[in-house]
Amino acid sequence: MDITRTTMPNAGSPSYQLEGRTAKNLYKGPSGELADKIDKVYERENRINKSFANPKEHIERKYFDPTYSHYKVLDGDLLSANRMDAYDNEMRVLNGGRPYVYSVIDYAYRGYEAPSINGEIESFRSVIHDRLNMDFQVSKLFEENDINIPSGASLTFRSDLYTNRISVLGEIDDNLKQRIENVLNQGNNADKLSTHIGYSASSLGKSEQYSLEKSRLWNLAGKIYKYTGYDMRDLEARDGSFFTKEGEDVLEKVEDGVRNATTDNTPTEQRAALGMLRSNIKYFSEKGIYKENAFTDIEFKDGHLLDVRQKYKYGVGQNGWIHDMAKEKGVDDYELSKDGIKLLSKGEPFIVPSRKIAAYQKTRKEDDLPLHRVIKKALDEFFDKIKLDIPTGTNLKIFYDKMPHKLFVYGIQSGVISDMVNSSINQNKELLDLFSQLSMVNFSKKI
Repeated sequence: MDITRTTMPNAGSPSYQLEGRTAKNLYKGPSGELADKIDKVYERENRINKSFANPKEHIERKYFDPTYSHYKVLDGDLLSANRMDAYDNEMRVLNGGRPYVYSVIDYAYRGYEAPSINGEIESFRSVIHDRLNMDFQVSKLFEENDINIPSGASLTFRSDLYTNRISVLGEIDDNLKQRIENVLNQGNNADKLSTHIGYSASSLGKSEQYSLEKSRLWNLAGKIYKYTGYDMRDLEARDGSFFTKEGEDVLEKVEDGVRNATTDNTPTEQRAALGMLRSNIKYFSEKGIYKENAFTDIEFKDGHLLDVRQKYKYGVGQNGWIHDMAKEKGVDDYELSKDGIKLLSKGEPFIVPSRKIAAYQKTRKEDDLPLHRVIKKALDEFFDKIKLDIPTGTNLKIFYDKMPHKLFVYGIQSGVISDMVNSSINQNKELLDLFSQLSMVNFSKKI
């Protein structure tokens, strides 16, 4: 017998199909907005870099030559990870690429107000955003097929672990229930909805329906059904694999399917995918497959998909905890819609996690000092008073270190003059206190 894919009966070609997560409805929160802003920062830097005769040399000196007039102080560490990221990003953009590191720290060091982003919260918001989109898609699917579910009726959509087929449970008319099942199992609708249900019940949500082993079995069963048309429950487990009643090993067919699906991957990635497939087949052939709990449920009521039996729920009316979590973590709080986000309240300002604060002091009075006006005035007065022989145009780099509450001045060629400036500036209590205060708040700087 030739193993072929069995298809579900389809009542014609529906005008609308569930899309699931697509490029056009991906969640784009603070992280995405920050990435866009950083792209623009590097586009601007790239235009400036290209104005130099040798852009590559300019970028290299800008980050690693403290004597260069365009040297970037950033955090004052010549070999910091942030400096290396900024250098690599500028080189990548110069060569026609995009930044490979989108760093809040990078953005803040360049003098911009950076958002406070919490990775865990952003992961939750992404799932909530997916849910809002899936609510819209399911409601549109029903509308397109003239399915009207009574207000207040509570249904359960049950996804079969082995086939992804959706069953409908609930106290509604049997004819309506059958129509809903038919629509949900047309085309790719069952796969899209089952994938959403499975991801919603993943480890992130702390669901009672989820386990790593169950997820592993769902993944394998899906491949077997996709590439052979067989339900794993109809196969015989023996000799480290699964066999049809006619004695054919399904591993060979599934391997062909995985191999064809990974032709664009590297040979190493393809071998890894095939190795994982063989490992999973051997594991479940020996351990056995689920006979009970071989499904995942989600409720549907008044146009909304609602999670069941999990700590973090993403449905409308269920997800208020995300606002409490944002306040607890001190990050910006947003109202989410299927089309985007709207700021509700600001969280705590992002503080650059560095003990060092950089200031830029030029001895030319006409030059615009880019730091806080108060410290500019204090620095002007200091250098006017000490009357040391610092060449006009010298670009001084001044750092404040909280431990041990001290200022460091770099950029003076003469060692004797440099020592005298460093000694004098650390006797100036006003400057020390000013830098100490500035290190506790956000401020912008121009490089």
